[in-house]
Amino acid sequence: MVISKKEKLAMAKNLKVLLIDDSTIILTVMSEVLATVSCVATVKTCSAPMHALQTIDEFKPDVLLLDINMPEKNGIEVLKEVREHYPAVKVIMLTNHSTEYYRNTCYNFGAYHFIDKANEFDQIAPLMEKISTETDEILKSML
Repeated sequence: MVISKKEKLAMAKNLKVLLIDDSTIILTVMSEVLATVSCVATVKTCSAPMHALQTIDEFKPDVLLLDINMPEKNGIEVLKEVREHYPAVKVIMLTNHSTEYYRNTCYNFGAYHFIDKANEFDQIAPLMEKISTETDEILKSML
């Protein structure tokens, strides 16, 4: 299948976002926030970190918003797996524990960005736009 230039550019403006968090409140609020961002086409949520890789494989997101503190498997473990198996997915870590230790650990394991859920929700829309623009530039350079 050959993708036309027009189709490639359209794809850059239509990000698929996967949100993994064990809090239904966060899943709801984040979904509502993402629904207002023009470059986000689809949002899928998942509350089970144990199914993260399977969900990524099926959904094929451009961006993964990932909570750090979850039962069964923490977000840093999931981040390591995502980097190994899906290096193109941009991972944005979410947490209420935004210490330098967590920030540095996440960045060292390949997180694209780190957001404190308590007071940095306003960064989500600009981050999605930035990712969309980066994707757009990459696709343009391939044409």
